[in-house]
Amino acid sequence: MKIEKTIKKLQRKLQLSMLGKSSPEGLRNMGEKKLLRTFQKQRFLSPALKNALEPCRIGPKDIKTIEHFTALEFTMSKENTFNKYPLKDLCRPGILDNLQGVLTSSGHSGNFAFGLTTWKQAKATPDLLDLALQSAFQIDQKKTLLVNCLPMGVRFPSNCVTLAEVSVREDMALALIQKFSSHFDQIIIVCDPLFLKLLMDESGKWQIDWCKIHKHLIIGEETFGENYRNYIGKKINIDPDDLTSGIIGSSMGVGELGLNLCFETLETITLRRAINKSPPLKKKLFGCLSEYDPLPMLFTYNPLSTYMEVKHSDDNGYGPLLVSLLDKSCPIPLFRYQTGDEAKLLNSDEILTAFQDAELPAPILPKLPLICIRGRQKDRLSSGLHMGVVKDALFHDHHFADQITGAFRMDKDAPDKLHIQLRRGIKPDEVQPNNLFCGDKIIMKAKNIRLWTYEDFPYGKSIDYERKFTYLA
Repeated sequence: MKIEKTIKKLQRKLQLSMLGKSSPEGLRNMGEKKLLRTFQKQRFLSPALKNALEPCRIGPKDIKTIEHFTALEFTMSKENTFNKYPLKDLCRPGILDNLQGVLTSSGHSGNFAFGLTTWKQAKATPDLLDLALQSAFQIDQKKTLLVNCLPMGVRFPSNCVTLAEVSVREDMALALIQKFSSHFDQIIIVCDPLFLKLLMDESGKWQIDWCKIHKHLIIGEETFGENYRNYIGKKINIDPDDLTSGIIGSSMGVGELGLNLCFETLETITLRRAINKSPPLKKKLFGCLSEYDPLPMLFTYNPLSTYMEVKHSDDNGYGPLLVSLLDKSCPIPLFRYQTGDEAKLLNSDEILTAFQDAELPAPILPKLPLICIRGRQKDRLSSGLHMGVVKDALFHDHHFADQITGAFRMDKDAPDKLHIQLRRGIKPDEVQPNNLFCGDKIIMKAKNIRLWTYEDFPYGKSIDYERKFTYLA
């Protein structure tokens, strides 16, 4: 076992060394070639995919280039796959007799999709996760405890780190951190933004001294802004501008596509924060034309695992995100799958030119391709105000943020009213809300903000942290 672990470490070192010598463009070109091979092999393997491609009338040799592929008019989605076909018609032949695991999507839309894993894939999954963890957190050099606070069913198999699976039990998570932190070089906490807020609020009761713990945070399920990152950093003693103090990073997963589909790195965190401080860069690179536009997440992704494209993009480069899976052993072949997110692809030259034009130092860029994810179009009011802007504005004033859970509700039929849930034990007459700002613009006046006690918040009955919270009705 010790020899096997040593070999795995050497393999990770070699893989990361090779990545360091690569370029985003080179890796994406390799991914395009892999996509064409995988598509040709899989397009007849499931009835669902075969039917989706039927109107395209593709000949045996029609798809020779990436331009041929992206010119196709078909797309896949939850609606025209999982909601339409029985499971056997979605899968490759024989898959249902060789399943190791099933992961459901969040069901936020009222319908479920499923990510299937074969026994062969399950055997390889820990190595893929450990490679990602080594790249970000140097787990081969540091004894690591990973505390998984994501909802039930979302797991992180690893051969290197100590795993604590606590789901959304803040008491279990804090008890573990209190007792075990001194026995590890570092702790990685994985959770969503609302649960992380609860964890911070409750940590004082457990007398946890975050200053004495070397910790990192991986935040999934929802996007978040830099006000939120700053607030959490202050609570947990991490300086987001000094990544040696710890990392507060984001990872985006889609149940049917993969748990670590897109992710932040040291470079993307620094880059996003730099762009956020420059209005011209926000406009040029992120397409933030007004204060109503959310700051997108800036992610990298592995172009040898997924091919990402943006179809029918607007003048700022945003359009529906389409994802194709490149692993020929995927149980359910999915190509040009719509996640429901709005996205924009960024290239290195575009970023470097924008920084040069702004007379700013050239940023350090990651070796993987970049993509901006700004959430969903349906998360906007008719005025254009995006819920991501409201969410982040709540954390600008740290004193006010200390009084709330982070949950709020707006209604498209009453766009001038904001309902906010207070923490347990806090009454509305004890808190004075101020105008909410994004930059210099007021996005919600204090007189239009209604504060609710934790128990009386009429939209909080479903805040059990197992489900995604709905901010806009």
